[in-house]
Amino acid sequence: MKKEYLTILTNIIGGVESGGQTYGKRKYGAYAGKAANADNEKTCTLGWAQNYGNEGRRLCQMILKADPKAFRTADTAGIEKKLSVDWEATRWNPTAKEKAALIAIITTDAGKKCQDDLFKELMEKYIAEAEAYGVDNIQAQMMWCEVEHLGGLKPVKRIFARAKKPYTPDTVYASLILDQKDTSNDNQVGDKKFESRHQCCVRWIKQYVVDNVDKSGEEGVKMYSRQAVVNLVESWIGKNEADGSYKSIIDIYNSFTGAFPRGTKMAYEWEWCACTWSALAVALKYTAIMPIEISCYYLIERAKQMGVWEENDAHVPKLGEATLYDWQDNGVGDNTGTPRHVGTVTYVNQAAGYFVVTEGNYSDSVKKRTVSLNGRYIRGFITPKYDSDQAESKPVNTPGKSVSTVAHEVIAGQWGNGEARRKALSASGYDPDTIRKEVNRILNGSAATTAKPQPADQTISKTVKSTCYAREYDKKLAGSYVTTADLYCRNDAGKNKKALCCIPKGTTVHNYGYYNTSNGTRWLYITVTLDGVEYIGFSSISYLKAK
Repeated sequence: MKKEYLTILTNIIGGVESGGQTYGKRKYGAYAGKAANADNEKTCTLGWAQNYGNEGRRLCQMILKADPKAFRTADTAGIEKKLSVDWEATRWNPTAKEKAALIAIITTDAGKKCQDDLFKELMEKYIAEAEAYGVDNIQAQMMWCEVEHLGGLKPVKRIFARAKKPYTPDTVYASLILDQKDTSNDNQVGDKKFESRHQCCVRWIKQYVVDNVDKSGEEGVKMYSRQAVVNLVESWIGKNEADGSYKSIIDIYNSFTGAFPRGTKMAYEWEWCACTWSALAVALKYTAIMPIEISCYYLIERAKQMGVWEENDAHVPKLGEATLYDWQDNGVGDNTGTPRHVGTVTYVNQAAGYFVVTEGNYSDSVKKRTVSLNGRYIRGFITPKYDSDQAESKPVNTPGKSVSTVAHEVIAGQWGNGEARRKALSASGYDPDTIRKEVNRILNGSAATTAKPQPADQTISKTVKSTCYAREYDKKLAGSYVTTADLYCRNDAGKNKKALCCIPKGTTVHNYGYYNTSNGTRWLYITVTLDGVEYIGFSSISYLKAK
């Protein structure tokens, strides 16, 4: 089975077994006791794929072999001794202590990996059995896997024997529900209690498996590459509404051959940032790992369903992930507001504190935006499960760009530092001093300043606050400080962050213990009032003296 199909099948069966019938969701710590799922189950069931009895025992054996130390640390109830015993024959019914140990074992890193590996092994076995039976359509093979995983080989053969040919998800489902006419028992694979499960499988197979005929006649391996996503979105930079070139992105999305989310195609006159992300998935045939939508709100909902939503604003993204924004973020706590925009991460520099996002519908064009890590307005991230973290940003050292564009790249750290940066700029035809002046203008040019003496108590007319949050705390730092030189208060830690104001030498500022660190230096999260305006941001402790 192609890797992309195995990913889809994992998302489907995980969704119906332990994910609450949510595509892509699965619960690694799932546990069912004796007879919890069916009366004829004589022992426990483990993991997201619901490995019953000796399959669960085998899973534990795999974990012990993969990471003995992690297994034995988690094993607080003597589970290792149980691995040589037939769980089904002995009808082992774990105690509460043994249950807790089993869950701890299967949720270790090795446990999660072994659950995935065991599932893959089982699916390969099921596919081989389906092919031997004459089922060669990938969608029908997935239904075979669903039924065999639920009930075993004998029931799946019974269902397919009476299903109409050619086999499709619909004909297999029609055969399944015939079990409901047999009232002799209520534990057949097609009975009423499994109906919604099978409906989910049919719907998801038809939605996500849109190219089920391999025209080459050979199984290939599709790799999901971050680099491909980065390369494609950067090739779209410059497409815009003014000349109509943006329509090619809309056309790509509308070419999707699967079921459109909410049954809706994209129109040229609608906002197209989410469509740009989705068109990447359609163009690359990555819809198995990348959620698609034309609404930012519903894009998050689909990402949650697929298990690729990262709520944490402070997440350090990787290339090929998506960033969503909420422009109404009040800067307090985690942003959980309504998303308004989305783009694709194409550069990350954790040391500099920035990442770059390439976005559709940014001022009616595909353009780049530089964003502070853990900055305000970040709603969250979509983190597709690519095959590798390997990816590189497009080199920036090319001639012919505007001074402003290059200056923003310098601020984000894309040209390096110090003398190496000057040489790189010169080699590409840019004057380092001109670029430096533009960098200073961008970072410091709009900073408020004053030459007036500042009284201790002032009436505050308004507040200007950094869009970045303090991430560290030390109560010993809390207190009042005096600036030992004219000092910038910046949007985050680091000289490459935008200045909010320039604080005159000798001014008192206040800190409540919070700070961020840049290049080994603490930047205190301070508050200061200048001419009736309160500024809250970051200043280097190197120029602050405790009072």
